[in-house]
Amino acid sequence: MNEKRGFMSVRSSAIIACLVGVLDGSAQAQYSLFFADEFDGLAIDTSIWEHQIGDGSDYGLPPGWGNNELQYYTSDTFNAYVFDGSLHIVAREASIGGYDYTSARLRTKNALDFRYGRIEARIKLPRGQGFWPAFWMLPTNSPYGGWAASGEIDVMEAVNQMSAVHGTIHFGSTWPNNVSNGGSFADGTDFSQDFHIYTCEWTPDLIRWFVDGQEYHSVTSAAWHSSAAPSNPRAPFDTPFHLIVNLAVGGNWPGSPNGSTPFPSEMLIDWVRVYRIEQQPFGGVAHAVPGRIEAEDFDLGYPDEAYHDCDAGNVGSSYRTDVDVDIQPCSEGGFNVGWLCEGEWLEYTIDIAEAGTHDLSVRVASQTTGGTIRFELDGLDISGPVSVPVTGGWQTWTTIATHVELPAGEHVLRLNNASDAGFAFNLNYIEFARIDQGCNPADLAPAFGTLDFFDVLAFLQYFANGDARADVTGDGGHDFFDVLAFLDLFTNGCP
Repeated sequence: MNEKRGFMSVRSSAIIACLVGVLDGSAQAQYSLFFADEFDGLAIDTSIWEHQIGDGSDYGLPPGWGNNELQYYTSDTFNAYVFDGSLHIVAREASIGGYDYTSARLRTKNALDFRYGRIEARIKLPRGQGFWPAFWMLPTNSPYGGWAASGEIDVMEAVNQMSAVHGTIHFGSTWPNNVSNGGSFADGTDFSQDFHIYTCEWTPDLIRWFVDGQEYHSVTSAAWHSSAAPSNPRAPFDTPFHLIVNLAVGGNWPGSPNGSTPFPSEMLIDWVRVYRIEQQPFGGVAHAVPGRIEAEDFDLGYPDEAYHDCDAGNVGSSYRTDVDVDIQPCSEGGFNVGWLCEGEWLEYTIDIAEAGTHDLSVRVASQTTGGTIRFELDGLDISGPVSVPVTGGWQTWTTIATHVELPAGEHVLRLNNASDAGFAFNLNYIEFARIDQGCNPADLAPAFGTLDFFDVLAFLQYFANGDARADVTGDGGHDFFDVLAFLDLFTNGCP
């Protein structure tokens, strides 16, 4: 169950209708519940949570999990179990594998992997010298190299007396050349006395930490990097991560337990939830087809899910400045999407009124290269390659068109720049018009009854004279698209 749109794993009472509004540019996007475990069953859900066993050496780490920790992790219910609506992770004095303590560590790798979201858990911490509870995240595939070149996100860590909690990211190069950026929350609370909600909001260019809804630290993508991807400003926090929850005993940070450390002690997790921004129409309503769609009004959502742009940030610095897509003022009014390069794409949720053949026209401009557009509907190619001509300027506009077959109902349209490298163009709008309104000769001009070569000659005569009967597309003008529309109708036995 890798990252995919709409995935949710929710157990019994975890079916929660919850939407958290967040401001996204000039429209409202929403966090929706993506995953939840309320721990209200009889056992740990091992289809989601995997026990990690031992001292770390079986996972390529130095003994002690790379931190000189003193516990041996087990999968025994002695150390981890579900009871009374909570996950209990218990640290005990018990000898196994040469270690004097046991505890548990669970992760969701390859079962719940996701990129971006609001991650939170309600947790009650243990208190005592040498305890190190944590709720955190690691990259699933480590595409930028070993720790910490591929990153780490710590949602919550605490040590010893539990008078402070910490949120941190680790990044940069592989150890020992890694670096970190973190913050702490300490307001006099003893976090071992009650449950508290620990939250991390992870977006492409900003990560924030909260305790019980109160923000205490944030860091932007300008402050993180990965040495393996110096030209990618979002690396390493732009790939899928998974969740980890554990209770360590001892280690470099907390130090060792002493005579005052209470055993057994437990970390209680009431619930774990992940919310993600769901892809949805810009403005909240699907674009009507037939009709015109402004290119800049592509769907709300995360990069590489609702859109893909060659570079981070809105280079045009106009309209929806919080997204990557480059948007600029348009000479024809409003805005246009600028400089689409190889591999870029935009998605639009559309509502098609009636199935059938539609004229699909696109307003484009390309200074010197031209290019190629391809349209997909729900992942299926509906247009083939459509050529974008050279227009001589980024604001010198022309209209290109093709015919497409569309089913009725709500669907996702993707506009792809299918050009080779070096080809780029601008987009002003996309427009759909129905062109198969039936074969009644009275519906469209010219009307002759029997269709033959003379009908074509008559249409061309109307077209040359600017006769209204040659305006097949109904846009008030006479152009190449009327010719295309007439030929398509004629081929299908109309008008």
